Amino acid sequence: MTRLLGACVVEAKVARRYGIVAIAAILAVLWTALLAALPASTAVAVAPYLLFLDTAGFGALFAVALLMFERVEGTDAARAVTPVGPGTATVARVLVLTLAAVAIAVPVTMVVPTGDRFWSALGLTTAGVLLTSVLLVGVCLGLGARTRTLQGALLVIAPALVPLIVVPVLHMTEIVRIPMLWAVPTTAGAELIHHGATGQVGASGGPGMMLALPYALGCAVAVCRWAAMAPAEPTGGAPRRHGSVSKTAREPKPDRVRDRGATGRRGHVRAGSASPSGRKRHPLLGLVRWELVGVRRDPLLTIIVLVLVPLFLALRWAYPVLVEYLWSAHRFDLLPHAPAVFGALLLHVPLMVGAAVALRVVEDVDDRILLLLRVSPLSPTAYFGFWSGTAALLTLVGLLLSVPLSGLAPEWSPGLVTAVALATSVAPLVVLTTTALASNKVEALVVLKGAAAVSILVPSLLWILPASWGTPLLVLPPAWAFLALTRSPTDAVFATSILIGGLSTTVIVSLLLARRIGSRLRS
Repeated sequence: MTRLLGACVVEAKVARRYGIVAIAAILAVLWTALLAALPASTAVAVAPYLLFLDTAGFGALFAVALLMFERVEGTDAARAVTPVGPGTATVARVLVLTLAAVAIAVPVTMVVPTGDRFWSALGLTTAGVLLTSVLLVGVCLGLGARTRTLQGALLVIAPALVPLIVVPVLHMTEIVRIPMLWAVPTTAGAELIHHGATGQVGASGGPGMMLALPYALGCAVAVCRWAAMAPAEPTGGAPRRHGSVSKTAREPKPDRVRDRGATGRRGHVRAGSASPSGRKRHPLLGLVRWELVGVRRDPLLTIIVLVLVPLFLALRWAYPVLVEYLWSAHRFDLLPHAPAVFGALLLHVPLMVGAAVALRVVEDVDDRILLLLRVSPLSPTAYFGFWSGTAALLTLVGLLLSVPLSGLAPEWSPGLVTAVALATSVAPLVVLTTTALASNKVEALVVLKGAAAVSILVPSLLWILPASWGTPLLVLPPAWAFLALTRSPTDAVFATSILIGGLSTTVIVSLLLARRIGSRLRS
């Protein structure tokens, strides 16, 4: 017990140091304020999904990021010579991250209007968040420990998390009513959250919670035990750049170093590399070629863009069902709020793509790859310009594929074109913001968690608040894309003004972020 307590204290200090505690507190305040501002019926309808989809899974990806960062820092190797074993370390991490999720859930549940069921609602939702968090964090830890890179872990974890998240949502919405839904252990946690927030019992049939709850508890224990038994050397997800290096490659030739050319400021070599024909080739082309060749080894970006098509096709089918369910169960009409829903989805595409690119760049930071830019022909400006341009291009492709398929988009108009253009410009901002504010994978996920909250809150607040009250939100570039959808979308002059204002704000924020990145690289 003493070892477990000590390990929990260390994990709590790590969570505080890298901003996990801070982002948990921020999310608790934001979601509590949002639910408090909504009408009572809307808050009751939204709360179960917010608690299950966002709060219960709060610590899942942080667990993987902490695991990968420890490998870079050598913490896992240092722990091997301490009395704290893998099992104790795993339990401590699960407990700390789960307590963070519970800390978010408590104030969020307290503002949901539950009448005289206050204490029972609080107990049920807290228990549901706790159970779901243990399952999700345990699965992510177990799968992440068996991969080598963060992006490789995300590729392995995503297929495992889909049924753990989608099936309980189907249970809560009662779209599917079959006993087999209880076979997914997170369904029990979702039922506790749903019953606590709404007072209604799910209708999936079968044995129900009498058998599902002990089954889910057993699965949680088994998952944590399996995560603790992860091999010391991961077997999957081969790293991008590692491998055998010949002696010739490790030892630079003196003549080649001497003839490389004059260096620019901060030690960056400005001379381009020579092509087989003898002409100098811009070093950026070499980076493009290297990344294109490595697409098969690191296909996360390509998969994210391609998965948008089935995702938005599923949304086209599920949205009318969700509208009908909310009206029949809560007497809440979602149809008038379709622009806000579409705006949030529109801003999630650049967030998804930008997050994947940002994690790719942060992995380079952790692997000390950016240090090579000081002695290479490729400048930091070209490097970050390449990744920012990649994020914008992939986002544009994803939006052009997904917007027509969603079934929520209005007819093509100057406002919609402007919204797509401004949403595309958000992806490079996600990359630059993460690089400017994060020094490692854990801090990167903290920044991305905050960016995800902004992508949800900005459309919601601009839709709820009066027009004059939403003016301060225009300092956030995503706000301009939503304005183009809701304020005179068919007026070409107004859309042009929105485009100019949005691009100007984006450029100003980008310059500020680039300045911070430059100062961090110089230091």
